[in-house]
Parts: sequence; structure tokens; C-alpha cells
Amino acid sequence: TNAKLENKTQSTLKDVNNAKIMLYMLIIMGPFAITGLGLFFVKSFTKPINILVDATRKLKSGDLGYRISGLKDEFGEVAASFNEMSDSLREHMFKIKESEKRYRMLFESAGDAIFMLEAEGENAGKIVSANIAASEMHGYTIDEMLRLSMIKDLDTPEAAKGAQGRIERMLNGEWIKAEIEHRKKDGTVFPVEISAGLFEFMGHKYILAFDRDISERKGIEETLKRAEQMKLVGEWAVGLTHEIKNSLAGIKISVEVLLEELSVSEEDKAIILKVVDEIKRIELLLKSLLSFAKPSKLQPLAVNVNEILDKTINFSLKQPIRSSNTAAKIDIVKDFNSNIPNTMADPLQLQQVFTNIFLNSAEALRNGGTITVKTSYDAGAGAIKVEISDNGAGIDEKILNKIFDPFFTTKSKGTGLGLAITKRIVERHGGEISVGNRPGGGVIFHISLPVKQVEEEQ
Repeated sequence: TNAKLENKTQSTLKDVNNAKIMLYMLIIMGPFAITGLGLFFVKSFTKPINILVDATRKLKSGDLGYRISGLKDEFGEVAASFNEMSDSLREHMFKIKESEKRYRMLFESAGDAIFMLEAEGENAGKIVSANIAASEMHGYTIDEMLRLSMIKDLDTPEAAKGAQGRIERMLNGEWIKAEIEHRKKDGTVFPVEISAGLFEFMGHKYILAFDRDISERKGIEETLKRAEQMKLVGEWAVGLTHEIKNSLAGIKISVEVLLEELSVSEEDKAIILKVVDEIKRIELLLKSLLSFAKPSKLQPLAVNVNEILDKTINFSLKQPIRSSNTAAKIDIVKDFNSNIPNTMADPLQLQQVFTNIFLNSAEALRNGGTITVKTSYDAGAGAIKVEISDNGAGIDEKILNKIFDPFFTTKSKGTGLGLAITKRIVERHGGEISVGNRPGGGVIFHISLPVKQVEEEQ
């Protein structure tokens, strides 16, 4: 019994000793195990956090294409939300950039000058931004404009006096429109129409101003004003011309009656006949003036241009029409295209056109020469082409562009209205006329008349 008890005691003491060892081992290894588990759990928690923080930094730097992957559970849901937010931000940023690009393109390509001005503080009125049109309009580079102290530096002294008042009105919320004068870099003054008002951006107030160069419009207005005045003068001149014409007719008849009834010497008779000739010349001038100031209405008929040219040549050039050296011979060369279609036109007025040109050509051929008349048909343009040329001395290049001007003439007794009336008649038919010197000498007239069908006219 004692032996068994001893064995039992030794076994128990051994178990107790083993338990102590295990307990000591647990006490020693416990902190390490706890620390290891803690590190494991901390790492499994901080890694997703670090991934999220890194993704946030990428997003902040502008990398909107960055995506989070590999996260699970709650962190996976956060990552999915983050990726959706990144997609949405990228889409919005793309729209903003496109919108900015469009507005920048509109700003830069606008035909009117656009200025953005400072509206607050001591620098109110200073140019903050300007487009290319503003630069080209004023002759400055954009950098030079931005270095100007104020927008009023572009104003003339008179316009600059009201600049502060205009800025104050805009600061009070008024959108202003005005016409003032600006000055270019080279000192040229020109009128502009301004439209400007206040706007706010990012909590700061600016003035947006649109400037339009109205020099051309002012010129047109002035031209229309002069045209209206000339219209009144023309109406007055037509009435006055009629009165003068009637009075001259009476004077001419009276002089002719006196010449027949009175016995006057040959010398006095020559003087009276000269007076009658001068009266006739004045009557011709008045007739031309009336024709130019108040042209007769077109009476269009279906005509053949070749036939009108033929008639005009027969009537105008068979008889001597030059004031001197009538014995000189003028040859006529006809080069007519027989396929020219008929067109709706006033035959009498076209005959007047061709007669005026023939008379000028014949006047240039005082010592004889050749007048060539050519016709053709441009089917593509739907126009009849007429060329009338001579082999005379030609026209001085200095006055060539004045040939069709009213009252311009190189003849001592010319009225200066023949070719002006010619040009007007051609243009009233919808055509064009031009003149130039031939390379071999002489002058050539180019006439283009549109082909108008009878159905179109009706």
C-alpha cells in the first residue's frame, strides 16, 4: 500500500511539475502569441486603409483613372464606392474641360473684341483678359494690353472722361450699351459700340465687355445719308433741267426767227449760228443729264444681240461721225456667234449702249483704223459676251478706272455722261461692262448680258 501510494504520489508530483512547466511556457509564450495575433489583426485592418489612403492621394493628384481592387467585405464595398466616385469625377471633369474648351474657342474666335476687366479694389477697370479680336482691333499684342493700367487707356481723351461713370453704373448692376471712340496703338481713332456688364466668378466681381468696330457701319450710314441728300438734289436738278431746257428751246426758236427776219451781215450771222449751236450742245447735255438722273423704264422684248449690233453698226458707222478728218476710213470686222440664244432685253437701250461705245471708238480712230465686234455665248454662266475693240492709241492707264465716272471726259465738247449711262443700262439688264487696253494697242470693251428666257420675264 505504501509502495503504491509512493508511486501515486510521484506520478502526481510529476504531473504537477509538467503542469508547472506548461504553465510557465504559457506565461512566457502568451505575450508573444497575443502580440502576433494583434499584429496580424492590425495588419489585416491597416492594409485596406493604406490602399484607400493611397487611392485618395492618386485621386487628389489628378489620376482619375486609378481603381482599387482586391479588397473584400466592408472594405470591398468602400472600394466599389470609391471607384464609382472616381468614374463620376472623371466624367464631370471631361464635361467641364469640353465646356471650357468650347467657351475658350468662342472667346478666341469671336469677331468682336472681348475684355474681362477687374471690377473691385484700386485696379477696377484693369484688363484681366482679352481675346485675339481685341488685339487685332487695337494693334496691341495681348501681353501689351494686359500691361495697360486701365481699359480707358484705349479710349480717346473725350471717351475716357466718362469711363469711371460707366464703371460705376455697371457696379450698380446696370448692363450698359454705348458708342464711343477708341484709339489704336498707332494713334488711329475709330468708333466702337460697347456692351458691358458685371458678372461674378469664384466670389470675385469682374466686368465683361464686348466691343465692336462700327467704322464700316458708320461709313454706310454716312453714305446712305449722302445718297438721300443726292436723291433730293437729283430730284431738284431734274426739275431745274426741265425748266432750263424749256427756256433754252424758247431762246433757240427766238434766235432762229430773228436770224430769218433780220438782215444781218455774214459775220453777225456766223455769230448767231454759233449761239444756236451752243444752245443745241447745252440741250444735248441736259438730255444726257436727264437720261442719267432719271433713266427710262426698261421695255424688255425677246431680242437677238447680233441683230441689234448689226443695226447699230449700220446706223452709227455708215455715216461720218467724227468732228474732223471725216475722210479717214474705219473698217468694221464682225465675228458673230450664230448660236447665241435670244434674250429678254430693251432693244432701244441696248442700241444706245453699243452706239455710245462705237462713237468712242470712232473718235479714237481719227486717222482711220479697225473696229472689231465679237460675240459669244457662255453656256455655263448663261451669259452672252460682247467684245468691241479698236486699234487706236488706247487710254492712259491713269484715267482708265475713271472712264465710267459721270461727267468725266477727255473731249473738249464731251458731256462725260455717255459711258456712265452705258454702264447703268448694262447693269439694269443684270450685266457687267469693263474696259481695258489691248496688248497690241487700242481699247477693248467687255460686255456680259445674262440670258433671260421669256417665261422667266413673264
